[in-house]
Amino acid sequence: MNGLYDGLKDILLTLLKNLDTREKVLEYIAEVINKNASRSGMQVDPLKCASSGMFVNLSAVMLRLCEPFLDNMESKKDKIDVKYLFCNNRIDFKDLTAINASSEEVSSWIESINNEHAQNNASGEARFVESQEATSSGKNSASSQLRCSKKNFSFVCECFFMTSRVLNLGLMKAISDFKHISQQLARFEDDLESNRAVRDQGGGSPQLEQDITRLEKIVEILSQDKLCYEAQILRDGAFLQRALSFYRLMILWSVNLVGGFKMPLPSQCSKEFACIPEHFLDDAMDLLVLTSRIPKALESFVLDDFLSFIIMFMGSTSYIKNPYLRAKMVEVLNCWMPQRSGLSSTASLFEGHQLCLDYLVRNLLKLYVDIEFTGSHTQFFDKFNIRHNIAELLEYLWDVPSHRNAWRQIAKEEEKGVYLNFLNFLINDSIYLLDESLNKILELKEIEAEMTNTVEWERRPAQEREERLRVFHQWENIVRFDMRLANEDVGMLAFTSEQIPAPFLLPEMVERVASMLNYFLLQLAGPQRKSLTVKDPEKYEFKPKQLLKQIATIYVHISRGDKESVFPAAISKDGRAYNDQLFASAANILWKIGGDPKIIQEFMQLAGRAKAAASEAMDAEAILGDIPDEFLDPIQYTLMKDPVTLPSSKVTVDRPVIIRHLLSDSTDPFNRSHLTQDMLIPNTELKLQIEEFVQSQQLRKRTAAVSEIGQADGADDMAE
Repeated sequence: MNGLYDGLKDILLTLLKNLDTREKVLEYIAEVINKNASRSGMQVDPLKCASSGMFVNLSAVMLRLCEPFLDNMESKKDKIDVKYLFCNNRIDFKDLTAINASSEEVSSWIESINNEHAQNNASGEARFVESQEATSSGKNSASSQLRCSKKNFSFVCECFFMTSRVLNLGLMKAISDFKHISQQLARFEDDLESNRAVRDQGGGSPQLEQDITRLEKIVEILSQDKLCYEAQILRDGAFLQRALSFYRLMILWSVNLVGGFKMPLPSQCSKEFACIPEHFLDDAMDLLVLTSRIPKALESFVLDDFLSFIIMFMGSTSYIKNPYLRAKMVEVLNCWMPQRSGLSSTASLFEGHQLCLDYLVRNLLKLYVDIEFTGSHTQFFDKFNIRHNIAELLEYLWDVPSHRNAWRQIAKEEEKGVYLNFLNFLINDSIYLLDESLNKILELKEIEAEMTNTVEWERRPAQEREERLRVFHQWENIVRFDMRLANEDVGMLAFTSEQIPAPFLLPEMVERVASMLNYFLLQLAGPQRKSLTVKDPEKYEFKPKQLLKQIATIYVHISRGDKESVFPAAISKDGRAYNDQLFASAANILWKIGGDPKIIQEFMQLAGRAKAAASEAMDAEAILGDIPDEFLDPIQYTLMKDPVTLPSSKVTVDRPVIIRHLLSDSTDPFNRSHLTQDMLIPNTELKLQIEEFVQSQQLRKRTAAVSEIGQADGADDMAE
């Protein structure tokens, strides 16, 4: 293949060096690109588009033509003119998705370029337009207007942009196809294994045999396809190295449009950067993910520029609109973690790169929050995969002292900002994932019990047994994935709560945290815990002993940081899962499974304080008696302490309650209009009324108590 690529490059280069044929070669390459633009779609019509083989070959040839300026990137990148995207007369870029601009914004910018160019070259360009109009009939005014801004671009510029399009339609499309084939193959292999398992358990039927034969043929065809892609692309290290060099130039050029490698980014995204095609950067990330997973593919390749680019743009919605592109950047970094990459050089990337030390943790936390709302119909499930990658990175960075210090600083600076949002979504995910996993485990146990009763199981129709087994294997995969993520999230809560407990104790967070921990404790140490016993818990990543130890540790870590004693009251206030016996039961289990004695002791001390807080709360409730409705929060029906009015609906609610809602949803819960924390209006008059009510009720209770004591003393005197 490399012999073919070299020969084709030599032929094209000879034609390009000849002034008589150079223009025709460029026109040919442009025509190939334009006529095959639909290759970038999910489904490619083989009758209307060139083959993948042809475009991969062209990709290799174009990369060879780029080699002279890839070797001198710093000096050559200035020859790449961004205006080529809109002012060349060969390739149409305007229909491609821009990195952070709508099609209307792109058109507006093209018009401003034209106007500027027309003003600077009024007389000369006017004569040019007149001559063109005289010789070109049938052209409309719009095309004539655009023609005024056409200019001659250097070969470096033309070759760069043509190669970017050829790679997108060739090499990167082939890599996308390879990933799709690999996923399909894995899915069909799982189905084949499940069907064979059904047959081995005595569930054979003619239909099942037909399914197995069909799946075996599909697996064979997909395996052959996969091997072909591997042979031509994945095993050609030189091909991938050339592509990496090209995308390094792409990154250098892109960063140049925003002023170079420096942070923070300008507050306003430049039009030049906003209008470049999204696939330029998306393709770079896809190639990095692929090569990062191929042993030795990145050896000796300098990754610093890629890392700087990722750190600069990963957390910036004002520069990169597509959250999935920013998520790919995390995927790249995830592949570069030293324990995963197998390269010693990647450790120095994370631990010695200044931009990385200053901004990586901050931008990861920001992306963790941003990814909650991607705009896609699959956003709910997508976020778990993306946050899994972020969580693994954060766990690694926590063990690097410089990054841990940065983390602590961010938690302090952003205690009521992005860090609070991060904690909120971490807690939300932990609850959902553990709840979903435990429910699925109960359903798996039900099917396990059905299969254990062999007599009844074999009486069932074969088709019904097949269906139940398929469901069983499907749920096994779901539980395994959800449990892995739940373990990560609980682990992160454990190590962050030890050194950064303050955010967990904020008024808007403390009750949420306490309710989550109580719920986990109820599942792992409550009466129903025995129902979660399964044959092979490790297979599902279900580690109840480890989880219980971590939950107890989180309780203790938060309690240690609780200087104002708000945590015990929050624990006992949870009416859904709290009871004092639950803590005693959990402590007994912790002793049996070898928990840390110091943690268990502090855990039980906290349980005692929670029990006392519950008693105090009951007394306080009795003192207050019937609370007027206007003093009750309309969401939780509890006495408000810091009432605020919502500007749109005009409803008054308790500040911690509405802030807790806003952490997940930036809308007024009563009319769905936009709402942020800074829009809340303090209701000081109502706050004073509530305080006066509480004081009067307390005074009334004290007066009644004194009166009762006086009456009792008088009765004693009379008796004497």
